[in-house]
Amino acid sequence: TKIAPEVPARDIKIDINTKKIMAAHGMGSSSKAQKFLASEVVRQSDPYVPMQQGMLKNQRTIAGDGSQIVYTQPYAHYQYYGQVMAGRAPKEYTGDELTYNGAPMRGARWTERMLADKRNEIENNVEAYIRRG
Repeated sequence: TKIAPEVPARDIKIDINTKKIMAAHGMGSSSKAQKFLASEVVRQSDPYVPMQQGMLKNQRTIAGDGSQIVYTQPYAHYQYYGQVMAGRAPKEYTGDELTYNGAPMRGARWTERMLADKRNEIENNVEAYIRRG
């Protein structure tokens, strides 16, 4: 049996209203706070990202305006969703769950799990960054 979950490819939505935070502190349309937020998400996510040799967690980029974080390894997608894929390209999900070194901290959906744990800390850090101006 093949399972193909209906999930967007590499799209992660973060529900933090940076425009509202920036406007409340007179930051206008600067992307400095957005860049800081992206770097903070990467930093806080680091202990949650699967790691065997470190390639996945260390090979990621942040867009110049801070609007996007991309894990660049070709296996990032299936690692994020935690499902074994098999066959020739395009591979298909097998329905089997991946096992992770360093679990349960490291594993699938690392950004979502990190935000569940660290959302308030990230919001406070972004607010402090904006206040420092």
